[in-house]
Amino acid sequence: MMEKIENLPEEEKEMVLHLPNSYFEKGLEEGKQEGKREGIAEGRKEGIQKRNQEVALKMIARGMPINEIAEITELSKEEIKNLADK
Repeated sequence: MMEKIENLPEEEKEMVLHLPNSYFEKGLEEGKQEGKREGIAEGRKEGIQKRNQEVALKMIARGMPINEIAEITELSKEEIKNLADK
């Protein structure tokens, strides 16, 4: 945000900097909250993907068919084949 303010013409920069701090702080806080929500969602998605891969590896080790592993873990057959090749 500060980068955008710094790139403004001096006249506009002065106007923005003289806005009540509550507006700026509110926008900053909303931005932080949105970033946290997105980060948490992405982290959960990555965690689920990693766990599905771990489960798939165990299933591969037990000799389960790729079709069944794909159905249970919701990984693609290609992903499972790649895991099996490692």
